[in-house]
Amino acid sequence: MPSHQDILIDYLRDAHAMEQQALSIIDRQLDRLKSYPELSARLQQHRQETESQAERLEACLHRLGTDTSAMKTGMAKLSSNLQAMMNTFAGDEVMKDMISNYTFEHYEVVNYKILATTADAAGQPEVARVAREILAEEERMIRWLDENLDSITRQYLARDADMQPQAAKR
Repeated sequence: MPSHQDILIDYLRDAHAMEQQALSIIDRQLDRLKSYPELSARLQQHRQETESQAERLEACLHRLGTDTSAMKTGMAKLSSNLQAMMNTFAGDEVMKDMISNYTFEHYEVVNYKILATTADAAGQPEVARVAREILAEEERMIRWLDENLDSITRQYLARDADMQPQAAKR
């Protein structure tokens, strides 16, 4: 039976891989969001937060005498590349990206809640503090997505309508 410390290390490695996956997702989206400056700016900001999150998680692992998992990180990046490729082929790519981002942010929130509780149980208050700090950042991103979903959807619909041939608009 693994100890709480062993489980904590496993969850930290998962979280680090998850943040590497998030970086891959954001990078692919930023390349194609020039028509959505507000979304692009917020993703750019969240990318910086995500880099910092990955660094903080790696520091937690080092404090516990271990390191990240190359296998978990590689699998997470592969998954993000597959998701990005699927969205690229969609005519409403920005909307698919919004769905993916909203879903992924909630996935991260659940992971950080579990990580914080596990860190507390393992007697690692500093790791729990870092997990809760990152959790707050992810929750802020969810709030931003919530607050801007209507506007981005309307921007997409307006651009889509402008791109339709005149005959199709009648």
